[in-house]
Amino acid sequence: MNNTLRKYGTKKEISKIFSVPIKTIDKDIAEMRSSKNFEPFVLRPSYKRVLISITGYEMFLQSKSSKLL
Repeated sequence: MNNTLRKYGTKKEISKIFSVPIKTIDKDIAEMRSSKNFEPFVLRPSYKRVLISITGYEMFLQSKSSKLL
């Protein structure tokens, strides 16, 4: 499936798309949830399922990158 057509992905899918370890995804999700700007990009429809906006995660990474520069 073409990633540009998908809005959300699981932690495993986001890990593959961005080449980031799942442990890093877990830390990033916690950081995103605590941020007013990025909290809407993380959905938790059930206890075990977490869906992350692909565009939202990309924006989060760009934000983190720009803070380091």
